[in-house]
Amino acid sequence: MSELNPTGLGLRDSSGPKEEWFKDDSTGESLVRMGDLVFPPRKVWIKTFGCQMNYHDSERLLSHLKNLNFTQTEVVEDADLVLFNTCAVRDLANNKFYSHLGNLKHQKKENKGLVIGVGGCVAQTEGKDLIKKYQHLDFAFGPDTIDSINDMVFRTYAGDSKFSVNSWDRSSDFSIDTKITHGTPQAFVNIIKGCNKYCTYCIVPYTRGKERSRRLQEVYDDVRKLVEYSGIQEVMLLGQNVNSYGKENNESLAELIMKLEDVNGLELLRYTTSHPYDVSDELIAAHGEAKKLSRHLHLPVQSGSATVLQRMNREYTPEHYLGLLEKLRKANPDIVLSTDIIAGFVNETEQEHQATLDLLDKAQFDFIYSYAYSERSKTRASRWEDHLTDDIRGARLREIQAHQLKIQANIRAKMVGNTYRILVSGSNIFKGEKKWKGRTNCNRIIHFLPETDEQNLKWHWADVRVTEATALSCQGELVKDWGRRAPKGESVDYKLW
Repeated sequence: MSELNPTGLGLRDSSGPKEEWFKDDSTGESLVRMGDLVFPPRKVWIKTFGCQMNYHDSERLLSHLKNLNFTQTEVVEDADLVLFNTCAVRDLANNKFYSHLGNLKHQKKENKGLVIGVGGCVAQTEGKDLIKKYQHLDFAFGPDTIDSINDMVFRTYAGDSKFSVNSWDRSSDFSIDTKITHGTPQAFVNIIKGCNKYCTYCIVPYTRGKERSRRLQEVYDDVRKLVEYSGIQEVMLLGQNVNSYGKENNESLAELIMKLEDVNGLELLRYTTSHPYDVSDELIAAHGEAKKLSRHLHLPVQSGSATVLQRMNREYTPEHYLGLLEKLRKANPDIVLSTDIIAGFVNETEQEHQATLDLLDKAQFDFIYSYAYSERSKTRASRWEDHLTDDIRGARLREIQAHQLKIQANIRAKMVGNTYRILVSGSNIFKGEKKWKGRTNCNRIIHFLPETDEQNLKWHWADVRVTEATALSCQGELVKDWGRRAPKGESVDYKLW
């Protein structure tokens, strides 16, 4: 008999065994008993593909596995358990996953005890086929069953290998606690799952199901706890269509944003991914009123052609979309806008392609993510006869990218001389020099040199003056290191950070 897990995404057998910690009297080692199995300390290696939602799901997987005596390793050869969290949206992520999975065949031959699982969107649609095709794969599971990961690992160690679980969570409520394991001041917080749009090219409704939102008060309490007890300062609200948040509960994303303004210690709030059809006047107003809300909005347009948008079932026109940008810029003149573009949608004409280039000129995006159309099974577009070749798609993608880079270069040039407050996330080596990097409030990455090579600035707040900007890179110099807490009572010009 199964019952819904009230704090999770999926189903967990309430009558099944549960994790119990105990100490070995002879060694003092911490062990976990689950049913008739004892789990000694083991290592898990996890590879995540795709969107922020998948990274959020991976955090949940790791959090649960800690209760089964697993710790994360960055070295796949050291792992006792290997998990892939997959994405079915893009070809590139798909191909990388299959390559990684195939390569593990040799590792499993050398380590017979290695357990391999595949989760995420690919597993939701192709789990049973994956199990049949890859003899070294032990189990597969869909996104709605991630909170049952310990049950699936238990089954595998108990000898019940070669299974696929892709059940849908059909409960009326969506209620979770955010799990974090990374130890950073940033957190992904899932507020809505699923999508009701059924764009003709998109597989998400078939892998993530229908839209369901968490209650506003639950999200508020969740964020407040993350800030108070885990040191979180920056939150990204997540959903496949985050702008639809709260509709079934007579709540809204704008209402949630304004409520989160009251969380002391929360410094920066972002959200993704948006659908233009659901951008309300209330949400636009929030972009002008909310002080903690990022001055960046990623608003996927996909095409500048009205006829292509119609074939995509996007439910808006280019004129409507550009009108939204105008309203957003009026509400907040400092807002930075970005988008997604699909080049070469099914039977796209040269005229339709040119309409996208024209929209780029009108929209003046700060940056774009652009892709050549790739067919996805089960979508409506996959059933249409398509006359475009990959060569044409590739040429159009390159033209879109080159066109946008010229626009981007002009926009980014205006950053030179300005000072921005960033949350430093890491470092890279450039031409033999170690440079730190972080994102501005408006989501632009700036690289800069530390004052000394020994200086560790990771997760510090810093004021950085931009000294050079190209279409793809911003270089700066450190003005002030504020440490790990955002400064109080000290200001950078609001327009600049």
